[in-house]
Amino acid sequence: MWEAVFYLALFVVAFALVRKRPAVALGIALGAWLVCYLVSVEFDVRVVALAPALALVSFLAGRHAKDPRATAIAFAVAEVAGVVAALTERGGSDTALAVTSGVGVLGVVPWAFGRFRRRFAELREVGWEHAALLERDADNARDSERARLAGEMHDLVGHELARAALLVGALELEPTLTAQQREAARTARTSVTAAAERLADVMQVLRADTDEPVATIEEVVARSGLEVELTNGRRTAIDGIIARTVHRVTAEALTNVIKHAPGAKVTVTLTANLELRIANGPAPKTTAVGSGKGLVGLAERVALVGGWFDAAPSDDGGFEVRAKLPERPLPRTTPTHVRRQSTEEEIRKSARRTVLITSVVCAVIAIGVPGYMVFDAVTSVLTPQQFAQAKLGADDDDLDLPLRTRVDNPLGVTAPPGTECHYYSTHGNPFDSDRHDLHQLCFRDDRLVSKEWLVRRSG
Repeated sequence: MWEAVFYLALFVVAFALVRKRPAVALGIALGAWLVCYLVSVEFDVRVVALAPALALVSFLAGRHAKDPRATAIAFAVAEVAGVVAALTERGGSDTALAVTSGVGVLGVVPWAFGRFRRRFAELREVGWEHAALLERDADNARDSERARLAGEMHDLVGHELARAALLVGALELEPTLTAQQREAARTARTSVTAAAERLADVMQVLRADTDEPVATIEEVVARSGLEVELTNGRRTAIDGIIARTVHRVTAEALTNVIKHAPGAKVTVTLTANLELRIANGPAPKTTAVGSGKGLVGLAERVALVGGWFDAAPSDDGGFEVRAKLPERPLPRTTPTHVRRQSTEEEIRKSARRTVLITSVVCAVIAIGVPGYMVFDAVTSVLTPQQFAQAKLGADDDDLDLPLRTRVDNPLGVTAPPGTECHYYSTHGNPFDSDRHDLHQLCFRDDRLVSKEWLVRRSG
């Protein structure tokens, strides 16, 4: 009972850690299964019961591991430790082969499928992010087109309407006109003015934007209410979308200064090539705790127009926000067909790796295990005639023995005290009902003192 509780506790810990510490969880699960198997060196109910749990932990470890190297190291350590323990303490090469097969089937294969599942999920998430980016680019393109149309209407139609209103107003004041003509001119001027007002309303709708209004960086700094040392090296006009991005970054950075570093010295620098830097010194007292979403949003906003963003603590204990913006918004999307081809290729590569790992492990087990059994049995056969001819008291060198023994120390077999026993196959077929039978020859001071035919039908 205590052993079952011990293994259960270990696997509960492994399942609890597998998301955040997949390599540690995998090491715990592998260690528990290896200890359970090496204690009994047979696939009893305990070993079989722990097998599904190990396979599930291995799958989850592959699924949640960001870097597969740590989990691969856990497999290597478990394999080496299990083989060394098997060869030195728990039954020899037969047990080592079983350990290798168990780690491969219950560990490596589920882990490979977990890696494939993670890769598939990552690529699917990339697809959703790509779709969201396309939507944001479409929104930006729409806003840019609306602003362009508003500008053209203002420059062309608005100018003509204003000119028409002035001309009609001048005509209304002409002294040679009759009262009826003046009334007609007044009506025309009212209509042109109303048209100009409606045009202004339309332009306001076209220019409507959820972002902050376009303003100079000086106005943004002034509205913050902070004492800021401002250096504006930009003398030429800035593209509208880029200008809104500059103001958004500046306003958010200054807001963070107010929240997290009140009273700190603040400098804002905008260079001629649109490098923006907002830095504050160490705060006298900081109490606010932010979520960090504001900086994440700024990074996304800057990346959307093709810029570069960074925010980090400075060497003097303060904080610094930096952004490099392009002169014009740059497209950030890859053509859909290219992205689809790349995604499909990544999935195919991951699937091929999974199939390859699974195939290699299964082939090694399917070919290696029977092959080893045949080799082990055939090369260590002590025939019944040789067994009968082995006389007690004979010297080791005088006996006709095979070049190698079959099993160095089979579990559950007793030997006379003070002797060194060797074990040999009774025949060359490792797959019949007598495959577990052994010839036991025990020596003391290099002389044969005991021999026995061990009938081990139960295995």
